Amino acid sequence: MTKPMLEVADLHAYYGKSHVLHGVNLYVNAGEIVCLLGRNGVGRSTTAKAVMGQVVARGQVRFKGRDILGMKAYEIARLGIGLVPEDRSIFQT
Repeated sequence: MTKPMLEVADLHAYYGKSHVLHGVNLYVNAGEIVCLLGRNGVGRSTTAKAVMGQVVARGQVRFKGRDILGMKAYEIARLGIGLVPEDRSIFQT
């Protein structure tokens, strides 16, 4: 059995004192396309931001066998994970 390319286990995320993700688990195998679905406010964007190191989180996030939780967002991006925000605020105006 091959190891997943991305593993997320018992992921919890916070905005200040607000606990907004409660134990998210998922894995993605190489070659798979995965989509997070749900209505507004269920944590889709926060899950992606937690994987990218853009929000305070605890739990486990592994990419290609490497623990990436706690790394800076630019370090995670250099490993090959990217996030395009829905508002496309990529560049300062």
